[in-house]
Amino acid sequence: MSSRFEPDAKFVDRLEWQLASEFRRRDRLKPARGRIAVPRSVVALSLAAGVLLLGVAATKAAEIIKDSWRKKIEVARLETEVRIKSAFWESWKEWSAQMENKRALGLISHEETLTSKSASQEAAAELDRAILDLGEAKASGEAPRNELYAPLVEGRDFVSERLEIEKRSHQFEMELRRERIEPALRHRVELGLIPKSDLDEVLGWLSVDEAGIKDIENRLALRRRYLAGEISAMELEIQIRLSAAEKDLREARSEIDTVGKGMEDLRAKEAVGLVPSSVVKAAQLALDAAEAKADLALREIEILKTIR
Repeated sequence: MSSRFEPDAKFVDRLEWQLASEFRRRDRLKPARGRIAVPRSVVALSLAAGVLLLGVAATKAAEIIKDSWRKKIEVARLETEVRIKSAFWESWKEWSAQMENKRALGLISHEETLTSKSASQEAAAELDRAILDLGEAKASGEAPRNELYAPLVEGRDFVSERLEIEKRSHQFEMELRRERIEPALRHRVELGLIPKSDLDEVLGWLSVDEAGIKDIENRLALRRRYLAGEISAMELEIQIRLSAAEKDLREARSEIDTVGKGMEDLRAKEAVGLVPSSVVKAAQLALDAAEAKADLALREIEILKTIR
C-alpha cells in the first residue's frame, strides 16, 4: 500500500477518541460494562479500508480536522481576541484624535501627539494580526503558524502577510522617532536644555528600527525562496538563525556605542557629585550586557557559517 494512504499517529488518535465517544454515547442508558477499548490495529485497518474504497484520505482527514472541537475552540478564542483588540483600537484611535485637536489648539506639545499616534498605530497593527490569525484558523482548522517553512493555507501566505504588518509597524515607529529628532531634539541639545546623550539614545533606537526592518525583509525573501523550492527547510532554518544572530549583533553594537559614549560624561559627573555612583554602575552593567550579547552573536554567526 502506498505510504500516502497510511494514517499518521495524530489522526489515528483522534479517530480512536471519536469511536470510543460514539460507543459511550450509544451505551449511556445501559448498565456500565467497563471501558471500551478500540485497538489501534482495528482503527488503522478500518481507516485503510475506507481509504481504499473512497480514495480520498487527505480530504476526509481535512474535513474531520476542520470540524473538530479543536478548531471550534481556536476560532472562538481568536474571535474573542479580535473583538477585544478592535475595542482597544477604537479607544486608542479616539484618544489620538482628541490629542490632535488639543495640539491644534496649542494645548499640548507635538511630542504628546506623536505618543498617541504610536499607541493608535500599534493597536491597529495588533488588530490586523488578530484578524489574520482568525482567518488562518478558520481556513486550516488549526492554530496559526508563524514558521517560515509553514505551508500555504488554501493558497494564501499568512506568514508573509504577518511579516508585512510587522514591517509597517517598524517603519511607522522609525518615522515617529525621526519626527522627534528633527528639529526639536537637536535644537534642545544646542540650547543646552537636554544632554547630547538623549539625542544619541534616540539615534541608537533608529539604528535598531532600521536593523529590524532589514531583518523582516530578509525573512520575507527567505520565505519566497522556500515556497519557490530554491532552499530546503534545513537551509531555511540556518539562514533564519544567521539572520537573527546578525540582527542581535547590530543591536548590541549600537547599544555599546550609545552607552559607551555616555559613560565618560557620567563618570565626570559622578566625580563632582552630580550623579550617584549607582547610576554609573547601572550604565556599566548595561554596557557589559551589550558586550556579552555581541560576543554571543559573533559565536553563533561563526558556528552557523561553518555549516552553510
